Amino acid sequence: MTISVDIKLDPRVSLKARRTLNGDIMIMDHEDIDIVLMHEKKKFVTFPKDNMSDKVYSAQDRIFKFLANKGLISRNSVRGGNVFGSLEAEMLESKIPGIDQMQAFLYSVHQYIQEEKPYFKSSADYEEDRLDSLLLPDNEDSTDLGDVPQSDKKGSMDSRVRPFGFQYNYSLVREGESED
Repeated sequence: MTISVDIKLDPRVSLKARRTLNGDIMIMDHEDIDIVLMHEKKKFVTFPKDNMSDKVYSAQDRIFKFLANKGLISRNSVRGGNVFGSLEAEMLESKIPGIDQMQAFLYSVHQYIQEEKPYFKSSADYEEDRLDSLLLPDNEDSTDLGDVPQSDKKGSMDSRVRPFGFQYNYSLVREGESED
């Protein structure tokens, strides 16, 4: 379901969002976090989509700073939530006539997500390029079967040295070598 918000200046926003049974709004547009506007409790909460990581915390930190700079939440109300990895803040009440609190939050969240879209794209492009380099290497990064010549010994591990003898590695290898 997409929720459209009308604001007096006539900008319209489109978000991937849904309402819960109690009237809260869940916004699922962000790649790393889910955003919940709890109207009755006057709370703004973010939850990690997958595992908690530095990437998720950075996204949460950026959105709370963004909303604090817009004057929608107070910086000193930001705290960890009761769900692992969640952060929450109290929504400031609108004292300005004609400005609806929920519309202001939805519009600001939309602005934040629009600013984050290039970050999503670069993250997805990086992952795609990384997989392509592993699965489809260039000619200079790969060898055809049979291009590597055979030899008696390859690599740094000597098959004559057993795990119990690693402390004597150099002496055992030198004993086996013939001197010219």
